[in-house]
Amino acid sequence: MRVTSASGAALHDILQVIGRRHRSLGVLIYPAQVQGEAAAGEVSAGVKYFNRTREVDVIIVARGGGSLEDLAAFNDEGLARVVADSEIPVISAIGHEVDFTICDFVADLRAPTPSSAAEMVVKSERELWEQVDGLHRRLSRAARYQALMARQRLGTLAQHGAFAQMRSYIGRRQQRVDDAMFRLTQAGRKQMNDERRRLDVATARLRQLDVRRQIANWQQTLGGRKQALASAAQRALMAAGARLGQASGKLEALSPLNILERGYALVFDHEGRLVKDAAQVRPGDPIRARLARGQVEAVVKGTEG
Repeated sequence: MRVTSASGAALHDILQVIGRRHRSLGVLIYPAQVQGEAAAGEVSAGVKYFNRTREVDVIIVARGGGSLEDLAAFNDEGLARVVADSEIPVISAIGHEVDFTICDFVADLRAPTPSSAAEMVVKSERELWEQVDGLHRRLSRAARYQALMARQRLGTLAQHGAFAQMRSYIGRRQQRVDDAMFRLTQAGRKQMNDERRRLDVATARLRQLDVRRQIANWQQTLGGRKQALASAAQRALMAAGARLGQASGKLEALSPLNILERGYALVFDHEGRLVKDAAQVRPGDPIRARLARGQVEAVVKGTEG
């Protein structure tokens, strides 16, 4: 922030306040007389200069106390118009608290003293941190409140009867799929164990025969059985995969959400009961339609049996 001021004593007071609160704050000074015939024109020139250069955030027009004649420059009509037309905020700090000039009434803000004007535009570092901490706490509370409300809305939707039935149906279908996978795994393991036992028997018999030709025959037979076992296992896996795909397709086809995707809707009355018959509602009753994405609230205009 940059501030401009005029008048030696007033400038001293302003710099003391700013230096005490923000040592790094920039202050631009436009030299101007604050008493005499040339004072009104020079102060007006300063206000115009800063409006033209845009080097400051706020303009402080200030001077110490004095008699009515000493403050006459700040009752000048031309200066009053320049202050009133300023696009940059102007704080008037003319004289003591009991002194009033036309400049005070046309400025954006009047300060009783020059030091008060500085205090109006400058906050201490501690005050700024306290303000930031307060905003942070408010933001955290608001975020926690929004998360709580969203969780409550989600819980309410999750408890709806239609979704409970859908979860139950999907759970039963999932259990069937799990059972099929378990049986398939058990069948594969049993077949592999049977083949391993037969292989062990064949190996024992092979050890009892000391004929290389019979060993070669057994090896050939073993290779064929391995290939047959692999083919059988592959066919079993493919058949199980096909059954699983069919079961998944049926499960997907029976899903209430797919029905809604085809343009259908679930209609509930004002008590949340599913409407299956037009006789359940009367004209003027509020209803709610659950779509594939979102829901619509409406009022019954008429019914047909």
